[in-house]
Amino acid sequence: MKKKKIRGAIAGLIFTLGLSTAAFADGMGNMDISKGTEKSASGINAELTFNKDDKAKTGKNDVMVTLHDNNNKEIDNADVKISAEMDKSSDMGGMNMDNSKPIEATLESSGQGQYMSNIDFSDKGKWVVTANVMVNGEKKDIKFDVYVASAGPNWVVIGGFIGVVAVIIIVAAVKKKSIK
Repeated sequence: MKKKKIRGAIAGLIFTLGLSTAAFADGMGNMDISKGTEKSASGINAELTFNKDDKAKTGKNDVMVTLHDNNNKEIDNADVKISAEMDKSSDMGGMNMDNSKPIEATLESSGQGQYMSNIDFSDKGKWVVTANVMVNGEKKDIKFDVYVASAGPNWVVIGGFIGVVAVIIIVAAVKKKSIK
């Protein structure tokens, strides 16, 4: 009877640890969302999106700016450049961000009011991305707040799997001793 209770407790522990790790990692994914952001400035509606899953991550990102006028008509005749720099108001733990240069990119038109390029974020955290739009000889700057997530491995998931494997090894060692 005692062995059944121990087996049940261990199986429950493995099951709970595995599920809680998966649930926690899924919840962590929601923290780093920087979905497409829409802004309006002087008759231009702009939307900023990153990558296929709409999340900005450290490293190289595909970036797209979509432009429409107030009548929701695509703006295809614009020159679009973007610049990105870390938000100076956020606490960077003593890092000196005053000397950092903004990241800049010129976007190419792909039709339908869409302008695309790549941008390489160096650090995770809050960034200010400014779209410099030149339409009909008039320059407009549109600022977007973007949270850049780390592109590294998800240590919560890795730690959970290591924990499950450790429990299985311990159970196997205990069972081997009890058989002898």
